[in-house]
Amino acid sequence: MTTAFLIFFALALEYIYDPISNMKDTFVIDSTFSKYQNQIKGYKFDKITVLILFPIMVILIFTIIDYFLYNFIHPFFSFLLGLIALLYCLKPSEFNQKLENLKFAIENNTDLDESKRFEYILFVEKNEGPISIISNIFYNSIRNIFSVIFVFLLLGPSGRLGYVILDNYIYSDKIKVDQKSKKFIKLVISLIEYLPVRICAFTFAVVANFELCMNKWRTLKVQKEFYASNINLINSVGIASFGNEGGEKENNENEMIIYAQSIISRSLLAWLSIIGFLVISGVFM
Repeated sequence: MTTAFLIFFALALEYIYDPISNMKDTFVIDSTFSKYQNQIKGYKFDKITVLILFPIMVILIFTIIDYFLYNFIHPFFSFLLGLIALLYCLKPSEFNQKLENLKFAIENNTDLDESKRFEYILFVEKNEGPISIISNIFYNSIRNIFSVIFVFLLLGPSGRLGYVILDNYIYSDKIKVDQKSKKFIKLVISLIEYLPVRICAFTFAVVANFELCMNKWRTLKVQKEFYASNINLINSVGIASFGNEGGEKENNENEMIIYAQSIISRSLLAWLSIIGFLVISGVFM
């Protein structure tokens, strides 16, 4: 029950207390990683080992602190620690705010490449236009909302922190990762996201346009790169969920964003309903 309650409570705080959205930044992870790098400079680790050891270290430290708080201080402080970590990792309000900023930028013909406000939360490769950003909304919802919830339910607070650190390696411009290491990190992330991507794609189909989404899913070509395959799947099914309405909106990017927001919100509500049902059934304690 505590695990599920943390999710509901964190989401409620996100929507009730707006300033929380402004308290989250990749700076915490970026600066901690920088200090970690300085501490291990004398050791002859290869680049991939350095990157993998950091989330493992964070997970171990968090687990030890959580165990100490729960068993030797009071379970409430363990709950509070988990809530703070979840609030930091879960970003539905920031995600929606970035979409609002994107709509404003499109309306005012802002140069998206020069705008920093879309980076990390609403990531897209540089020099991509509005349509590419819109199509990638669905994968960014996985990164910022759905995978965070899934990993939290499966692995708890420490596992969720590990996932967010790996995500930072790929999308934060403050942490420099070489291409070989990035390829390995992407493989690890793709394995973590395999189930949430497919569960979420099915949810998009259920809450929007089941027939079109499933047809699109069945006809997708299998890609060699596992990571790219996940992104292509969720984005393609997400766009297919627009159905006929998406076709009418294809020349109006802002209406496409609004419809995407609606699909993501309905999908999150469906996830929360299922989690609530599983709690009542005794699956989650």
